[in-house]
Amino acid sequence: MTSTVRTLPIMVNPEQKAERKDDGLQRIQGANVLLAIHNPNNLALLREQLSSDFRIYENPSDIDNIEFDLAIIDIPSLEQYKDALQDKKTRCEPTLLPVMLMLSKRDLKHKLRPYLALVDEFITMPVDKVEFMERVVMLLRARFLAISQRDKLYYLATHDRVTGLPNEQRCIEHVTDTILSASVLNQPVYVIVFSINLDQVFKSFGHSGLDQAAVICSQRTVSAITDNDKLFRLTTDTWCLVNPPGQNSLNHTLSVCQQLISAISVPVSIEHDLIHLDIAIGVSHYPDDAVNTRRILDAAINAINTKAPNTPHFYSKRLQQDALRYIRTETLLRQAITKQQFELWYQPQIDFATGKVISVEALVRWRLPNGNLVSPGDFIPIAEKTGLITQIDRWVIIQACETMARWQEQALCIERVAVNVTACDVEEDDFVSFIDDILKKNHIPPPNLELEITEGVFFHSKSKNLEKLSQLRKRGLSIAVDDFGTGYSSLSYLHTLPISTLKIDRSFINSILTSENDIAITESIIWLAKTFKLQTVAEGVETADQANYLKKLGVNIAQGFYYAKPMPEEQLIAWLQQQTNVKPIEQRQSQMS
Repeated sequence: MTSTVRTLPIMVNPEQKAERKDDGLQRIQGANVLLAIHNPNNLALLREQLSSDFRIYENPSDIDNIEFDLAIIDIPSLEQYKDALQDKKTRCEPTLLPVMLMLSKRDLKHKLRPYLALVDEFITMPVDKVEFMERVVMLLRARFLAISQRDKLYYLATHDRVTGLPNEQRCIEHVTDTILSASVLNQPVYVIVFSINLDQVFKSFGHSGLDQAAVICSQRTVSAITDNDKLFRLTTDTWCLVNPPGQNSLNHTLSVCQQLISAISVPVSIEHDLIHLDIAIGVSHYPDDAVNTRRILDAAINAINTKAPNTPHFYSKRLQQDALRYIRTETLLRQAITKQQFELWYQPQIDFATGKVISVEALVRWRLPNGNLVSPGDFIPIAEKTGLITQIDRWVIIQACETMARWQEQALCIERVAVNVTACDVEEDDFVSFIDDILKKNHIPPPNLELEITEGVFFHSKSKNLEKLSQLRKRGLSIAVDDFGTGYSSLSYLHTLPISTLKIDRSFINSILTSENDIAITESIIWLAKTFKLQTVAEGVETADQANYLKKLGVNIAQGFYYAKPMPEEQLIAWLQQQTNVKPIEQRQSQMS
């Protein structure tokens, strides 16, 4: 059992929390009853008597695999299956698994005694129907009351009395299971242990205030994490948070820590007084810091630095450095948005048929005050994780459209500018109206703008997001699937997407001349595009041989360092003018022909 309590009451009474909605009576109807009756006539009578209220099983030879709540058995069957039945009852202990023995009055004195340890009730034949049903109900009621008590005790033993969260025992079990899964999958696990300083709350408001603060902090934490995160309360002021293997990454862990800090930083109201709380966070990493449960938890606890609260601290110095870089990058990234430190660079896209530049892709660059450029690979993932990507992408779209408007006034040969958008962008309620307004403001026809969205975003998009893209496609915008072929390609969904272009991922282009698999995949993508009347763009073209081969395959447009690297607008214009004078692209195309 590894479920986490997702909603928490204002205060939890342990008796109320453990109370079940039924007292055993409600569960009797529909109970599973095993009939191990040797005499076929008796079996038929019992089946007729019980089948309307209970689920009946009549195969005692499969006792080990049948889940039943009551066994009704006669002497011949009991002698045959007594060992299996005893094993079943033993495995159910301490919960009652009742056995009712049917026997004749003459057998009562002589044959009942050897089975007293196994039999919980007996009834003599001929059977009085009313008495029989009363005894069956009595045994089933005892069975379900025992189950109810067992569940209450288990809950009280494995959950925190105040918050209802799983306790340290459950945490140890869960971390053990998680580490075992991670070892099989060869994946890391981050364990977060955080401490909230509740000393002042206890000194001022006693146990009542302490419990209120613990519940509020737990509720806020539950609201800040995802359904996949598992939260436990270890002690009065300490909690643990664990993610499943496969959903663990340093960026995700840091994002969770930031959400925890934000949630706990809001003052807590205790008896109409606002109390400010600090949170100290320690993080350990499997397998780098430890390989067993107790040590991985101890590492996270030892990483906690109460003298430097509201900042995650890692047991590993290497991870601590990476975490600091992430946090500092996020801080500078927020400043970059307000201080306008971003630049827009453009990479030409070449029409294979004419050899001319027909479009460009707009790519964001971040220049620090000292003049250095930050690699997109270093800041884009952090921007996506923190939600800053939407602000950045909107800035890119605005700048790209304003630039396109200038180019049209200058009569440049650029037909279209492509910009990258994410699922976060599309999910914004005003996404369609935002695009409409920008195009209208700059007097740009919709076909002059292309939105590039990765294939995975399309695959996981909600229907309302696809509807938004459909609206824009109907207006005339181009919509391209970026990195196509890297994971979700399927005829079952491709024909339903509102797209105009497939961009073949550079990973296939890199080995297009040497890998039979990549050649086959590229040919399949081109066939798909032609079937659905879509354009194809080859990303990452770096050699003449690659360009020659892609043109022969029927790719429409090429993009890559073979033609030009991304460059600022001024350099792009100069490059375009140079191409007009020297015409090297046309010369390359003639060579390809």
